[in-house]
Amino acid sequence: MAALWMGMSGIASAHSFTAALLVVGEDLEVGLAEAVRGFLLAADERDGHANETSDGHLGGVDVHVLPLPREAAGLVEDLLGTPSEPPDVVVVLGPEPAASATARAYQSEGIVLVQDVLPAGWEGESQMDSFAARYRLVHGTAPSAMAATAYHAARCLDAAIRPLDGVNLQAALEEVWRSTELGLP
Repeated sequence: MAALWMGMSGIASAHSFTAALLVVGEDLEVGLAEAVRGFLLAADERDGHANETSDGHLGGVDVHVLPLPREAAGLVEDLLGTPSEPPDVVVVLGPEPAASATARAYQSEGIVLVQDVLPAGWEGESQMDSFAARYRLVHGTAPSAMAATAYHAARCLDAAIRPLDGVNLQAALEEVWRSTELGLP
């Protein structure tokens, strides 16, 4: 189930934005590293190119990834930098009710999205088959549920941002995020 907590701001620029990935639950370091891997795979899927100056693209817009909590980011790799400005979007990843409780604490930060860990059996779903194959090709192992969850969250962001080119997407994010309960096309 996906949820949305709205704060005060939207995407800061039509050309780039910062997405914080905030993992809650157990084994934060491993979970955060897996979440970043899954998110980056989606961020490179459609608009990626050589000589990137960001961590990838979602919706045709540069995305910079901020792994949270920062103290759990020791295993995170392949980011081009750590954004210094506050995130435009905070994606909370993890089990309920902890994810929603954490989201409420961040709602003054801007747009806060909650994405539950995918249910057991997600590996067999046909829409995730190509993701799992690409993940294995890039990382040499099968993806975890956290990697798949972050990939799914990035795809949702891509779907919301693409038609708006990153401008004033608060209402679009709400609509797309709620529609993810039924899955992405």
